[in-house]
Amino acid sequence: MIIRALTLMYDEVQDLNELRKDLELSEKALAGIGFTPWTVRVTLPNEVSQDVIKKLCGSRYLFSAYHSRVSDVSRESLRKILECSNAFATLLISSSDEIPKASELLVSIVSELGADAATRLGFTIGDYVETPYYPLSTSRRYGASVALRYVNDFLRSLRAHKTLENAYSEVGESLKRLDKILDSAFKNIGIPYLGIDVSLSPWMDESVVPIIEHLSGVPFPNAGSAWGIKKLNNLLQELSREVKSIGFNEVMLPVGEDNNLMKLVREGSLRLPHLTFLTAYCLVGVDMVALPGGVETVEHVLKDVLAAYEVKKKPVGVRVIPSFDNKEVHIDRFGTIPVIST
Repeated sequence: MIIRALTLMYDEVQDLNELRKDLELSEKALAGIGFTPWTVRVTLPNEVSQDVIKKLCGSRYLFSAYHSRVSDVSRESLRKILECSNAFATLLISSSDEIPKASELLVSIVSELGADAATRLGFTIGDYVETPYYPLSTSRRYGASVALRYVNDFLRSLRAHKTLENAYSEVGESLKRLDKILDSAFKNIGIPYLGIDVSLSPWMDESVVPIIEHLSGVPFPNAGSAWGIKKLNNLLQELSREVKSIGFNEVMLPVGEDNNLMKLVREGSLRLPHLTFLTAYCLVGVDMVALPGGVETVEHVLKDVLAAYEVKKKPVGVRVIPSFDNKEVHIDRFGTIPVIST
């Protein structure tokens, strides 16, 4: 398993020296047990000095430093944060009344700062979530949390075992071993260990599509796919109870981070209604999706996801990239993302 993100979370920050010490200790602790995190992140409270933000901006660390209800957003403060290419922000949508403002805000930010800013601005519907995953990471306490890249490990276990129970057992044992190792490593350096978000999140060729197809028995996103996603989500929820867990612990479908999902979008097999529909069965059905059109399209997506939240009664996330009528969007960190058909 690869540690996708080591995320240090703070409910308050005194100065940058405190952060530097924690980051150095944490990375050394993980190196001591054979892990080099793919990304290292810092989730800050809103009340943090501009000096801390200024020094984090342009560093090798990703950081989240703006968390607000849509109705309370300061456009200037949000824009200043997102001007920094390694900074992230989370906006909370509490009701349908906030959707027009949220949609207009996103489109205006992209018009000013470019498409990359949309990948660093997440909407959470229902509530903030304490998770190592960006851009929806919000901290409520001090400590270290971890997200994983283990899609291929999960798929290998499914294919290697005749029964789902045996595959589940193998993945569960691996997670439990890692959980104990991490708990001990952080205890040794005096940083509270908050846990693992066992969410299954893809990265390019490490695609969630074969797993969903294995569990559903049908090509994605044909009829039956929702059953496979719900089955996978149930497994992840069970796995989260085997370890010290934090965050969402669900399957994610970030289109711009999964080569199979992007291939299906290019072919026209995967369309926007598929993803809004699937949001009722997984954490993020509409994630890293390049949308045709502007404010009106974003509004429709947010309304559909809000409807899914009202059924699911668990926080869900949205991250979309208005494309302004282009056929694709290029973002340096991700490459070329096809615009989805509606």
